[in-house]
Amino acid sequence: MAFRKRNEPDSPLATVDWREVRNFVLGTLEIARSSKRSREVHGVMAIRVWKDDPRGSIYAPCAFRGAHTGPLPADIPEKRLFEDRECLRGLCHVDDGVEKGAVRRHQVMDGRGESIGTIEQHPPKERHKYPSWRIQQPGRPEIVGSSEGNLIERGLVGLVDFSLDFINGALVGDGRARKAKKPRLIGWKDEAGKLVMISHGNEHTIEAAWLDRRLAFAFALLGDGNQAVRAEPT
Repeated sequence: MAFRKRNEPDSPLATVDWREVRNFVLGTLEIARSSKRSREVHGVMAIRVWKDDPRGSIYAPCAFRGAHTGPLPADIPEKRLFEDRECLRGLCHVDDGVEKGAVRRHQVMDGRGESIGTIEQHPPKERHKYPSWRIQQPGRPEIVGSSEGNLIERGLVGLVDFSLDFINGALVGDGRARKAKKPRLIGWKDEAGKLVMISHGNEHTIEAAWLDRRLAFAFALLGDGNQAVRAEPT
């Protein structure tokens, strides 16, 4: 019987289909510590999905964040994802945004540079509150993302089963967790008030099958920032 040597590195995890993603996080952690494993295994920065595995909790990549190495135009912004580990096949990217009044509007494009939707950040209605977000997907109702403390009472936060230690470690990328601010909980709802997505810091859960995953990934690339800002002047 062959055994893995203690210091032998783990092989990179296989890529999963990004179209099937429901829970995801942007990070580098591939295999978490457990009672059977004393060390974490990290890989490249990617959109990752939790999977059960004989090795323990693994976080398989479905889209990779990397430098421009393929046929995509060189002027594409840094916030971009690729379908492959070599970063040759572009999946999507989001621009730096344009401000119109107090609203910042970001275009999200697919790998060919064609628009697949927009993401907007709107100022809060009250001073020192958090901004809200809007995602527009062609052919679908606009969804609005805002702080939703009542989701905790409804037990929906538990749908995203990642620990804060994992989030910190994944973002740092070297296994050493940094002290982080408590992330705010964002509930994304359509015009009928139906829950479409939940964002809790770096964790995201998609509730509506029709939501284009690339728009959700683009929001993860932008990040909420967890910063209260002043309201729009009246």
